[in-house]
Amino acid sequence: MTRLKSNEIIKVLDILVGSAEPIGESNYDEKAMENLQTLIDITNWCLDGVANARDYLGRYEYSMNKIGFDAQCAMQDWLKWLAERLGEE
Repeated sequence: MTRLKSNEIIKVLDILVGSAEPIGESNYDEKAMENLQTLIDITNWCLDGVANARDYLGRYEYSMNKIGFDAQCAMQDWLKWLAERLGEE
C-alpha cells in the first residue's frame, strides 16, 4: 500500500475541509465556522498523536528516543509559534 506524503495529505484536507476564513456574509461564514471546527478536531487528533510519540523521549532504543525527541522538538516549535501569534493581540 502506498502512503500519501505530507503535501498530498494537506492537499486532500484542503479539498475536504475547505476554508475557515470568514467574509462577513452569514451563510458563507456559517460554513467557515463548520470548517474551523473540523480543523480544530483534526488538529486535536494530530496533537494527541505527537504528544503520545513524545512519551518515547528518553528510551534507550535509538529509534524510539529519536521519535520522542522529534515530537518534543515539534511541540517546542509550536509553543514558540503560539506565543508569537498570541502576542500579536
